Amino acid sequence: MPTPLFSDPDEFAARGLARLFRAIDEVMPMNGAQRRDLSMACRDLSAMLTTDRDSLDRPYWTAPRLTSAYLRYFLPWNLVRLSSLLPGLDFGRIPDEPLILDMGSGPLTIPLALWLSRPDLRAKPVTIVASDTTPHILELGRKLFEALRADLAPDCPWTIRTMRASVTQALHRIHAKPGTLWMLTTGNVLNEMEERRARPGHQMTDRMRDLLEHASHMLMDEGLIFSVEPGTRQGGRLLTNLRKSALGGVEEEPEYEDLTSFALREEQAGRAASRSAYDDDDDDWDDDELVFGQTPLFRPLSPCPHSASCPMLDRRTTAWCHVNAPAEHAPQALRELSARAGLDKDSISLSFLLLKKLREEEQEEAGSREPQRRPQGKRRVTARIISDAFIVPDYPGRARYACTELGLALIPASSHLAPGSLCDVWTTPEHDRKSRAIVMLLEDSAPRREGTPRHGPRHFDPERRGPRPAGEHRPRRDDRRDGERRPAPRRETDEGRRPREDRPFSPRGERQEPRERKDSRPAGSHPTGSRPRRKP
Repeated sequence: MPTPLFSDPDEFAARGLARLFRAIDEVMPMNGAQRRDLSMACRDLSAMLTTDRDSLDRPYWTAPRLTSAYLRYFLPWNLVRLSSLLPGLDFGRIPDEPLILDMGSGPLTIPLALWLSRPDLRAKPVTIVASDTTPHILELGRKLFEALRADLAPDCPWTIRTMRASVTQALHRIHAKPGTLWMLTTGNVLNEMEERRARPGHQMTDRMRDLLEHASHMLMDEGLIFSVEPGTRQGGRLLTNLRKSALGGVEEEPEYEDLTSFALREEQAGRAASRSAYDDDDDDWDDDELVFGQTPLFRPLSPCPHSASCPMLDRRTTAWCHVNAPAEHAPQALRELSARAGLDKDSISLSFLLLKKLREEEQEEAGSREPQRRPQGKRRVTARIISDAFIVPDYPGRARYACTELGLALIPASSHLAPGSLCDVWTTPEHDRKSRAIVMLLEDSAPRREGTPRHGPRHFDPERRGPRPAGEHRPRRDDRRDGERRPAPRRETDEGRRPREDRPFSPRGERQEPRERKDSRPAGSHPTGSRPRRKP
């Protein structure tokens, strides 16, 4: 039975989201001109955080116009997606007096989400230490929390402390004994953190490792790290490399000025690898194994269903780890503002990582563990759905990508599963030619028709020349995978076409015989070497 990742907010969280805008108006009121400009400010800030990141020469918290846009658009959407995700995460045993450090807290986004969506935490005397480089936004977040608490749960025993510190300084400045911190949280921090004056030779993996080592020193046994980023390629790649560092993985990387350039280099490497995948028949699984050069400090709990090498680090794949949270329970005021700004959403994409600190004996055991190998026969493994559904030629239904201990998986006929679901699948000897993902099935049965090559079908490539094999399916526009384009449809004429009643029945997913041609050229050929273009 598949286990869903997301859930609808409970009654308390729903009331909190509904009253959020009233609390924001109390904390940061607007006049008439500011209210009329709000939708434009939301569009401007969205462009600054996505397509126009070069304009972020200074924190947007310093501009009241952009701060108001963040509080009224980005903060509510972040709370919507986190209130769906957090209830389903297993935090294990919660101490009697939990201490949480939220780094890069901004307006206390993650503390607010934990308070709204986790009743098991709301009933305990939790102490939140929220750190950021801008005290002003921390104070706005604290006032917003106090306004919601006074309205919804005035007896809640939470304590909010603020601290001015960067991400690299927060663990050194927190007034707590080593081994007393229960959870370390970061939200939308890695994709904005830049270290333009990093020490020479201080590589990206070294910076992440330093952060993890200090976190391990301050966290109690089985303490947690929770990090969430936007569901972009950049956010997913950064969290993937954070996971790799937590498991002790090392890699010789050139020095990069900041995290953004590092993620862009990873993206370019993936794109270049996908173009050469069609000509690469090498199936050397050893190239994808995680190289342990340091002591593992943490074990991934979610979304990863395993502690093996992350399949997203394979340079020959363009996929990245992300899931789409539902948005049906977004407040009406937020939907109306999003529509006016042209930024309305049906779902919210996010990348996240939940890590658990290993005890010393667990670190030694994890460091000596043998890597997983590709299966020689059928085997049942646990998989996490990490993509939308799309059509794959020669396989039934619509497929999804999934993460498993054996690597990236392609699961046909899985569109009915909810995004982020955890499910059991069966391995097969086949793999997808485009992504090199292992084809796995929800049931122990044959995935393909007789005669399909062992490596699976060759999927559509925009750079590939020549006609398609007769009968090959074309993916629909809404179901195409990353990088695929929809080709122009072929026209058929009635001349030379057999009557429908005389045409052989072909089940969906099987190829049909090529139609007979009236000229002497072989089927699929053309004097120019390619299909003629249709005149406009």
